[in-house]
Amino acid sequence: MHLRLCTPRKTMVDPSFKMCFAVLRTTSSRRLLITTPTSPPSSSTEPSKKSQNSHSFEHIYIYQDLEAPYARRISDLEAFEQSPDSFERDIGSSDEYAFHEALWICNTLFSKAAKKQDSKRIFLLTNNDNPNAGKIDLQRSAMTRANDLHDTGAILHLFYLKPPGREFDYDVFFKDKIVKMEEDDTGTNHHDATGKLDDLLKQVRQKEFKKRTAFRIPFILGDDFEFGVQGYNLVAETKLGTYTYLVAATNEEVAVVTSYICKTTAQQLSVSDMDSYYLYGGKKVVFSKEEVAAIKTFGEPGLRLIGFKPLAEVLRKPYYNLKHSSFLFPDEEGYSGSSAVFIQFLARVSALQKAVICSFVPRKNATPRLVALLPQLEEFDGKGNVLRPSGFHLIHIPFSDDVRKPPAPEFDSTIRIPILQEAIGVVGEMIDKTTLKNFSCDNYENPTIQKHYENLQAIALKRDMAADFFDHTLPNEAAIQKRIGRLVARLEDTLPEPEVPQSIPSTPRKRKQVSDPPTPRKKEKVAPPSSEDVKALWENGQLKKLTVVSLTAFLLSVGVAPAKKKDDLIQQVDDHFSA
Repeated sequence: MHLRLCTPRKTMVDPSFKMCFAVLRTTSSRRLLITTPTSPPSSSTEPSKKSQNSHSFEHIYIYQDLEAPYARRISDLEAFEQSPDSFERDIGSSDEYAFHEALWICNTLFSKAAKKQDSKRIFLLTNNDNPNAGKIDLQRSAMTRANDLHDTGAILHLFYLKPPGREFDYDVFFKDKIVKMEEDDTGTNHHDATGKLDDLLKQVRQKEFKKRTAFRIPFILGDDFEFGVQGYNLVAETKLGTYTYLVAATNEEVAVVTSYICKTTAQQLSVSDMDSYYLYGGKKVVFSKEEVAAIKTFGEPGLRLIGFKPLAEVLRKPYYNLKHSSFLFPDEEGYSGSSAVFIQFLARVSALQKAVICSFVPRKNATPRLVALLPQLEEFDGKGNVLRPSGFHLIHIPFSDDVRKPPAPEFDSTIRIPILQEAIGVVGEMIDKTTLKNFSCDNYENPTIQKHYENLQAIALKRDMAADFFDHTLPNEAAIQKRIGRLVARLEDTLPEPEVPQSIPSTPRKRKQVSDPPTPRKKEKVAPPSSEDVKALWENGQLKKLTVVSLTAFLLSVGVAPAKKKDDLIQQVDDHFSA
């Protein structure tokens, strides 16, 4: 889908299709490396001079079927990416296509896929903002096919290039007719791909994580009043994939089996044969599996209102956030009318500048957490697109048991180190010259993960070396030196010379000769703890607070031959007082 430029032979085919194959190569490579039993396969469909599809539609060419990627497919994509002339020669491109037929082919590929997809996504790369312009019937058919795809759970993402001499008009055809927002999507499904290819590939990689609800629970405001909310994790740490054990001789996968062995009889046990115990007062308090589950149960899942607190007081301590936050939307499916109650509640809380303090149980058998809900109202850009959706940020705040208070300083630093106004001025200039004006964490990829993927890709594709990647976390030392190099020298001049403490002269120690025999270290005798103290710890189940040395000394004092391991020593003390 492209538009021709003024010169007859010059088209947008080369750059647009180069981007297309680069996107396919990138997504296929990542799925080859991060594949799971439910990883979505990939395919490519192009408007072309030739035709290759199951419905014999003209000018639609399926270059690769919808299946899990492997090394050969990625190599073929790289070959086309490196030589765009071969694409024009072997497949070609054409403007004489029906857009609805391309969407029909996509739906057919999804339905015939061998594996069930956990997500169905279609990436549209085009610089044509009005396909099949002037052909109302074809455009209506395209809207119908897009609705069919949307009803089956498929998501269409538009990556557009700017047409020559003007801007891409997203509203004329694609907005809400072809590309639709998901009900639970907090972002956007259309992106400006004009510019650097690396920026486009970064946008595509970011779209590989499908947004799913982390929990669906009731928000309980009172005894008989509740409405539904659903939470999403907007931030979550991306971790390396897990490895699988293989048999070295055959490369066959190893089946991992966990077995439990009785410590006394060496008999293999099943889960039903075992109980659990907690040490209390020096005695083993035994619980069954059902009793342990009942101990960990704190009621049904839900958000329960505790009260309200000024928003400024909660924001004053951002370091109290124990883990990544979640974002709350109304859950209309589970509780009819939740959206109306949610919006009114959100608007009033936001107007009063309050934070909502709640008890949070996300799922069954989960421990309750103390959370604060921070309100956020919708924000729009100049074109009416949503920049920030309406909802609550759910922040995990600590219990009193979780707060750690550092020791107070032993001296007043302002007395020891005087504040120098000249030095403060130099440091202020350094801060001004190194301030990041357009900082965004979206511009920093995890170097550990990127290096891991590049090495895996090199091994999977049988390459001699892994491709180089740029580590954005490394500082630009040359630029920093250029900006604040002279200021560092000025700062050194403004600071006073450090006082060197006077060293006490010490008499030189005689070096030991190599031939001298080593002097054996004397073991220091440790006084055994009193019987009353040990018994008090035993009664409170706190024998683990004693060290191995203390336990050994106590057992020797009462005439018991001590064992070597701490658990055995504790058992000996337990037996001593139990007798």
